[in-house]
Amino acid sequence: MKTPYSYLNFIQGLYSDVSLLSVPENALSVQDNVVTSYKMGTILKRPGYSQIGDTLQASKSITGLHNFRQSASVQKMLATCNNSAGTALQLFYSTGGAWTELTDAETAWNTYEDCKVEMEDFIGYCFMVGYDSTDGVFLPNATLTGTTFGTTNTTSMPTAKYIKRYRDRIYIANCFNVSAQPYRVYYSSTPTAGAITWTTASDFFDIDYSEGITGMEQNWDRLMVFTEYSAYMWTFDTKGKVWDIGCSNHRTIKNHGAYMFFANMDGVWVSTGGFPENISGRIADYIRSADMTSVFAEIIDEEYYLYLGSVTVNGVTYSNCAVVFNIPTGTWRVEEYYDTLSILAKFYTGGEDYLFMGATDGEVHKRGKYTDATFVSSDDGQPIHAWFQTGAMSFGTPFNTKKIDKIVAYSDRAQGLMLKAAVYDRNALTLKGFDKLGTLSKVINEFQCNPSAGNFIQIEGVENSTNPYFSLFGFSVLEKIDKEIK
Repeated sequence: MKTPYSYLNFIQGLYSDVSLLSVPENALSVQDNVVTSYKMGTILKRPGYSQIGDTLQASKSITGLHNFRQSASVQKMLATCNNSAGTALQLFYSTGGAWTELTDAETAWNTYEDCKVEMEDFIGYCFMVGYDSTDGVFLPNATLTGTTFGTTNTTSMPTAKYIKRYRDRIYIANCFNVSAQPYRVYYSSTPTAGAITWTTASDFFDIDYSEGITGMEQNWDRLMVFTEYSAYMWTFDTKGKVWDIGCSNHRTIKNHGAYMFFANMDGVWVSTGGFPENISGRIADYIRSADMTSVFAEIIDEEYYLYLGSVTVNGVTYSNCAVVFNIPTGTWRVEEYYDTLSILAKFYTGGEDYLFMGATDGEVHKRGKYTDATFVSSDDGQPIHAWFQTGAMSFGTPFNTKKIDKIVAYSDRAQGLMLKAAVYDRNALTLKGFDKLGTLSKVINEFQCNPSAGNFIQIEGVENSTNPYFSLFGFSVLEKIDKEIK
């Protein structure tokens, strides 16, 4: 008698840190460019992205990207990149379409090419600091209000790598004031008549004295200051070291309500004010393969996007790769992009937050959503390669050989998804390769499996196109015991 085993709920997402035999039945061993947390447990191809406006400068990386919310009704996306000659830094803005250059910035930032620019909103201004690690120079401070670029509110302000608003002041960290001050944090006055001042002789504090500051963020009415290996908490009245866990890159630190996310060489961490928890066990090999000093992140729609670049995991190289943590479900997935990215940022438009993606070719892209009126099904015109694999399924008895009669797949949006199967027998526990089952074309799809007998079976799905997303509910395997060990 044939026994059907159904797999209809892949809610657990990616498990890349365990053997194929240990992957849960409702999880995937490979999950590349597919989403299981939007329509819970269903495997969907991810949305693509489209370019915003024209290229800012061809082949020049976007080094800064920030949604400047001057007020509740006035906002613009700011972006920085080198000029065409690579001799100065330029500043552009967009309200969601074409980019306009603010030419005063290129004059002020002549010879400061390659600076990574950090920005913060306060009292109707966007404050800008930055640093070029190639030449070891700090960006001259600047502010922007409307489209007026200048140095308002920066008199006596030291240059710095990082900037953050906390309570009613601006804080800057890892500074230069006559000499390099990698352990120092300066803070401004509180606003008076819409302006702030800087008193560098007294308004500062230092931390660590051995490890330079690598980032800052505020939450829980506290200012968190990170080094590579430690974290410090500041309340204006008190300062103290709270964790021997640091942050490798300022741009990985992101808040989601009471949750603060950040990353280092040991993984992705989250805290609600207490000792942080490492949540990246499921994708640990991706973290180990990445240069964590160069990664960056953003949170959109309750998902933490951490861009790693190119990494190799389990013998497979993932190019332009991001790992994505879905906060409500606590699950991970992997996304690969056509473009090499240099920065991520959030932009609010039409009542929605969107993920903007700055690239190394001078373009800025907007990632689409399933809810968009026109679904974005490509990466700026390029096909999206969707790929997933289950674990090795044993149907309850790993030691018995099974005769696999039929595989039935269920899909409400086929869109050319091809399913394959790999069968393991007792003489070969290494993967022999996947054989084609067939391409989905209707709601219920029946396939014969070849070879048709073995101890374990693994299902793979692949689709590479600019087609709209596919949606796979799951599948059933009809099998019976062929050779039983007693």
